[in-house]
Amino acid sequence: MLPPFEAILFDYDGTLAVLNLDFAAMRQDLLAFTVAQGIAQEALQGFDILEMLERATEMLHLRQPEHANRYAREAAQMLQDMEVEAAYSSGLLPGIADLLETLRQERIGVGIVTRNCDAAVRVTFPHIDAYCQAFVPRDRVTQVKPHPAHLQTALDCLGIPPSRALMVGDGAMDIQAGKALGMFSIGVLSGNSPEAKLLAQGADLVLSSAADLLPYITQLQRPV
Repeated sequence: MLPPFEAILFDYDGTLAVLNLDFAAMRQDLLAFTVAQGIAQEALQGFDILEMLERATEMLHLRQPEHANRYAREAAQMLQDMEVEAAYSSGLLPGIADLLETLRQERIGVGIVTRNCDAAVRVTFPHIDAYCQAFVPRDRVTQVKPHPAHLQTALDCLGIPPSRALMVGDGAMDIQAGKALGMFSIGVLSGNSPEAKLLAQGADLVLSSAADLLPYITQLQRPV
């Protein structure tokens, strides 16, 4: 049984949509572009894609601010181009359209918080604004998951406190961010993360798919 809730925050890729982004290739392309700017590869070890971009921009800014700004723009555009291209061969996962329609009919708030860009998400989900009241891609925030501020931005848009919302995602970052706000956090196995990894991050529940939430929605107990 889920706790009473008035809204659900969802990750996007791997949670609502087919995850077909080649993160390894994206990281390698960004790494090569960054090293070409004069930054040692060793200085970028251990960073995820967005964190690498941020770190490299900071390092370049110490040397030449104008160069740093140009790098940040060009690197961000390179990532967006790859994301948009991948989006054309993606789409919503089975059962997600029914889930979102049910949430709309039940007047349950929906937020989507993603490290993907606005343009790529709208390729796969052009009607997102009809089903989602708080769409927060990375290009609308300064701090992205796993930082809880990303989720808090969506909650503020919905006007719902963390205690009355669920977080649903396929990745460790989703669970980390949700738990940091004290949210009931649900992991799903439709992405790349195994159940053990999601539970290790503190997931309160693990489902095969976000679509498996439908039975819970129909038995909803609203907060009093």
